[in-house]
Amino acid sequence: MNLDEDYHVHSTFSDDAVSTLAENVQVAADRGLRTLCVAEHVRQDTAWVPGFAAAVDQHRGRPGLRVLAGVEAKLWDSSGRLDLPAALDGIDLVLVADHQFPADNGPVHPDEVRTAIARGGMTATEAIERLCEATARAVSSGVLLAHLFSLLPKIGLDEGMVPDTLLADLATRVARAGALAEVNEKWSCPSPRTAAVLARAGVRLVAGSDSHHCRDIGRYDRWVRPALAAASA
Repeated sequence: MNLDEDYHVHSTFSDDAVSTLAENVQVAADRGLRTLCVAEHVRQDTAWVPGFAAAVDQHRGRPGLRVLAGVEAKLWDSSGRLDLPAALDGIDLVLVADHQFPADNGPVHPDEVRTAIARGGMTATEAIERLCEATARAVSSGVLLAHLFSLLPKIGLDEGMVPDTLLADLATRVARAGALAEVNEKWSCPSPRTAAVLARAGVRLVAGSDSHHCRDIGRYDRWVRPALAAASA
């Protein structure tokens, strides 16, 4: 994994970010990054994707910096469907995010899943299996798994509870699909164990800050660097 890249940067096209696209590109260039993927939150009814893609196009071809256009969509249901608009012309990468739990009939808030586990309506094993299966079904070429397993702490679980066989199966399916996987600075995931399993399966790992302010672009001292070192060891 290269650390002169940032595959998960938000601009003001996302309603929770503060830095403009131009500011992000300039900071990435100033810090010597070679790849920047500006990825914005989208939903099925998002209508501004063509305008976003056109705005990114203005920064392509910048010497020394490859600028990509990405969209971040949440897992919608257990089939692996994504909360994604139909038209994605000009988009280089789709970031798959486990913002909510992908149930059979649509996304469920993490608090509801946590309550269901506490009350015996769902076991921890079932929740992990369903999340892994939905994630595996969502991957394809042109997809990046963003902050894999960030949902687990929100429902009272952790990555250490994912069985080795299940993790290996997920890694194999991600590799076969040709998808990428992000090591995410903001959400401190995936764990070194997960990153190592993905890498051994042949999944290309990329670094992502998940920045919402340009000051955080390409800065990986808190999680990405230590996780990479531990995974390598």
